[in-house]
Amino acid sequence: MDMDIILHKQNKQLVDRVKKALPVIDKHTRIFDRQNSQTTLQLMTLTMLGGHSPLRMLRQVTAEVEKRKNALYDAQHTVAEKQAEIDVLEEKQNLTSTERAKLIQLKYSVNMINNKANGSLKDIATLADAYDNILSANNMKDWNEEDFENDEKKHHVRRGFEMLYRNMIEYSRGKEATLEYLQQYGVHCQMAIAEVNGYINYANNLIQKEQALTASHLENFLDEMKDKYAHNADEVSNRLFGKDGIINKAYMEKMDKRNKEQAAKKPNGSAIW
Repeated sequence: MDMDIILHKQNKQLVDRVKKALPVIDKHTRIFDRQNSQTTLQLMTLTMLGGHSPLRMLRQVTAEVEKRKNALYDAQHTVAEKQAEIDVLEEKQNLTSTERAKLIQLKYSVNMINNKANGSLKDIATLADAYDNILSANNMKDWNEEDFENDEKKHHVRRGFEMLYRNMIEYSRGKEATLEYLQQYGVHCQMAIAEVNGYINYANNLIQKEQALTASHLENFLDEMKDKYAHNADEVSNRLFGKDGIINKAYMEKMDKRNKEQAAKKPNGSAIW
């Protein structure tokens, strides 16, 4: 702890206690050089808006990795600027107390940024593992925008039933936003309420018989609702647009070609990787 400029006038007993404690605390602080634990990142962040949809989780992985890549590029730029200031100060002779304090602060700042960068790298590695595991668990070798779009109707129908289940548990009724959501994807609100009420009664009976239900029991019900009512979204598409296939593959192919061309190009300047 290089703070002699400010600490030499402080209570010696307090300073000695802090100096003794900080190395151990700093060591464990490095564990948390990122926003979330690996468990939170995978079980909460990746399912935050998409539930258990594999393609939604894969998309969330790409978004989370992109955020951390941007943070690493920003950190690289900041470190380069601070290192330039450090080099200038280290070349000077007989630094003033202000300059010496500035040099200490800059070095500490660079060290902290590097620690945070290490946390970002840990997150990216965790997300890469999650990406591979999602593909493997769902027998997927690869995926593209068309796969994602084809799964969207199923996802929203399932999500609508999930929200309705939570409404019924918490309020004993479906909330307006949830019912509108389901109707937008072709599910009759009264049918949905009947399905969810039936499941709640069934689950209550099992619980009364002392069966230990887990969230998987509910997830299986939601999967059934997805498969049973996903075709309703096609009826809505036909009613509104005269066809159930409303996705334009030509747009996807153009973007896919553009993305592949960009990926093939090497970035200019100093790269992180």
